[in-house]
Amino acid sequence: MLAPATATAAACPAAPQGRCLGVAVPLDRSGAVPGTIKIRAARIASRRAGRPPIIGLTGGPGQAGVIYAKGFGQMLPTAGRDLVLLDQRGTGASGLLRCPSLEGTIKRFSAAIAACGQRLGAARSFYTSADSAEDVEALRIRLGAPKIALFAVSYGARVAVEYARRHPDRVERMILDSPVATDAPDALARETLGAVGRVLRTVCRSGCGGAQAHPAADLQRLVTRLRRSPIRRVVRRGGRRTRVSVSVDDVLGLLIAGDLDSEFLRSIPPAVRAALGGDSRPLVALTVSTRGDGGGGAERISSFNPAVYIATTCEEGAFPWDPSASPEARRAQARAALAATPASAFAPFDRAAGLSFGLLPLCGNWPARRRVTAALPPLPTTVATLIVSGDLDLRTPLENARRLASALKARVVVERGAGHSVLEDPNACATPAVEAFLAGRPLPRCRSGGAFITIDRAARALPAPPSGLTGWATRPR
Repeated sequence: MLAPATATAAACPAAPQGRCLGVAVPLDRSGAVPGTIKIRAARIASRRAGRPPIIGLTGGPGQAGVIYAKGFGQMLPTAGRDLVLLDQRGTGASGLLRCPSLEGTIKRFSAAIAACGQRLGAARSFYTSADSAEDVEALRIRLGAPKIALFAVSYGARVAVEYARRHPDRVERMILDSPVATDAPDALARETLGAVGRVLRTVCRSGCGGAQAHPAADLQRLVTRLRRSPIRRVVRRGGRRTRVSVSVDDVLGLLIAGDLDSEFLRSIPPAVRAALGGDSRPLVALTVSTRGDGGGGAERISSFNPAVYIATTCEEGAFPWDPSASPEARRAQARAALAATPASAFAPFDRAAGLSFGLLPLCGNWPARRRVTAALPPLPTTVATLIVSGDLDLRTPLENARRLASALKARVVVERGAGHSVLEDPNACATPAVEAFLAGRPLPRCRSGGAFITIDRAARALPAPPSGLTGWATRPR
């Protein structure tokens, strides 16, 4: 039951082309934990708005929304629809969540996370996707819209789907770009690690500087070598000599960075092959290029809030360990789950990558959960849904999109040669398909240069974590 919402409308400095709206919502809708949050949104009016407004949901979790109103407006063909962007609870100007331990230079990550959880106290339980979904409903009521359309990117898809679970009759249609699936992220990182080989083979079809024959096998050999001895070199940066090391985690970081830039991704296999041949300079250069100026380069919390990212993930993640157990017990349970998982699930990486890149470093020291979650409504299979995914995406791989599409009975538009956040590219082939979907027309196919789309419904299941501890799991982000 929603508490009565209050609202205001005024000029919006963060989105000057729109009008700001403020909706006050309870921190805890059960009333057990007191407090309210004022959710800020920006409404950009269409000249001839006659269709349900589009609510835009950004990713993370922890990314603000209002400051991206202009970008969302450029990504979407919004003719005939108002566009509304909101800062989800805890982000931007919507009750910005503060954890000083995570906002500066972090020397001990696990200690900083534990300190954040303790600082937030009981409030930490109320930054879940379900809470944000009910905030969207409060916003819909404020807008006076009988129905809304939802456009979500990455993690925002989780909030969109959670809203549609609870209010399917209020959703005219959904567009999910590079979506997080309802059973993701996997606590053992198998969704990303398991997609690396396919993505490398895909990107190398158009050439990888002579390394296109066996990019996944080459990477697997390098991972084995780096486990024994990381690369260490001295390079010049800004006129100064700097020591640089390259570990397995660094190589994985390069691949994740590459799903935003296909040319960068294509440069990784030749660098891997050169390192196997004794020349580590290309791999070191790529690693240095992703480290910025060495100053951390963290986004300001007004645009991305790590406290919300961790609170959401650790309060609703599905884990192969007991989230009420001690940190030591969680680590032991995670190692047992890894040992029971076939090594092939992580190839071309290894089980150790599943531990370091999974959710244990993030949530292993998070305080025990206090909130008991209610049974979830079924997934909405009657809401018209279009999913857009790039076949080079490693953050939210194509396999996830297809699995989600199967659960929602949705269509998938696969943008070939694209990574994460497909529609951010103004020339994306998927854009005409989105425009047609919003207008209720048949989806067109597109081919432009090396890019093209296919439309399918295929799905492949991700096996459950190999542990008897899954009874403690709630829905992940």
